[in-house]
Amino acid sequence: MLVTSHVLPAARVILARSLIEVHDLRPVTVAARMRLTPAAVTQYVSGVRGAKLVDALQGSDRARRVLDALVEELLKAESDALAMVSLVCELCRIVREEHMLCSFCDLAGRAGKCDLCLASGCRLGR
Repeated sequence: MLVTSHVLPAARVILARSLIEVHDLRPVTVAARMRLTPAAVTQYVSGVRGAKLVDALQGSDRARRVLDALVEELLKAESDALAMVSLVCELCRIVREEHMLCSFCDLAGRAGKCDLCLASGCRLGR
């Protein structure tokens, strides 16, 4: 639940902003490439949706490299779905390894370092 409610929306914010602000694509084009509605893209770019984890993702060199690779994939005329899934899995792995979700987790604040994210991670990208 944390991935779908925080990681993916934050990634969409960064991807949409990059495609529009850096690569000069129109929001309608970005929406089509990301398989979103133009209204959703507008909400991501404005920060109405998905803004909670953006700073953490942008502050990680590893996450930034994966997000840049996702942007490059989205810039292609024909994005490779398998490559996209692999990159998203890598992003989730980085988020878990760098404990970016701890502030959103119900277990936050418990004694000791929690590694639940690492123990229960997705195996698709491996």
